[in-house]
Amino acid sequence: MAPVLLLVTLAAEVMRILIADDDPLSAELLTAHCGKLDPGGTVERAADGAEALAMVAQGQWDLLLLDLDMPKMDGATLLEAIGERVPTVMVTGDPAFALEAFRFRVLDYLVKPVTFERFAQAWRTVTSRPRSTSVSSVDEPAKSTSSVFVRSGNDIVQLDLDQVRYIKSESNYVRFVLDGKNVQSLMNMKDLELKLPPSFVRVHRSFIVNVRHIEKLDTSDIKVGRELIPVSETYRPELLKRLEVL
Repeated sequence: MAPVLLLVTLAAEVMRILIADDDPLSAELLTAHCGKLDPGGTVERAADGAEALAMVAQGQWDLLLLDLDMPKMDGATLLEAIGERVPTVMVTGDPAFALEAFRFRVLDYLVKPVTFERFAQAWRTVTSRPRSTSVSSVDEPAKSTSSVFVRSGNDIVQLDLDQVRYIKSESNYVRFVLDGKNVQSLMNMKDLELKLPPSFVRVHRSFIVNVRHIEKLDTSDIKVGRELIPVSETYRPELLKRLEVL
């Protein structure tokens, strides 16, 4: 129980939490979990996506606990509308949405039924982030975050994109290469390219590189750490545009 008590102390200020879930039993369980970790906090509920969108537009929220399958507007459409203005934890009975959650930059991805122990882990992720003091609006530009989730085998793995050096296509999989760590995921390279931040650039049909980790550019390849990655003529002009050359 000690880790749970530690998590409670992380919430120095009370939270304002919005639960968007059309399942009353699931919403009740999430409310109970929130009450244990933040007894003085405020929890409000929306029974569908359209109601949740209106509530997000009307006020400031510290956390959105969002179901995927809801009437009127599903969770994916709601996330498209609000971007990253509200820290969001996805709560769903569909684990297959993990790859889409990666695109929306959710803080965590919980599969129903959510145990208190697993909820407490997600709570730590939320409460360790800096609290925003500005009022959210659905018209404000989204703020980026480097933390994403990808499916690797039967697991959903959190990645810090700033630490990803490059991504390599391997048949139907892609391999995220970090310093001393590789994460393989069943993913299409073309679709992945569209979801990555501007710091990532395609340099070859099999490689996407994080420009922050490029050490040297030669005629036909680039050096990233100890690796030499080929650069094709097709992608070289775009690579040169992304590099800040003095």
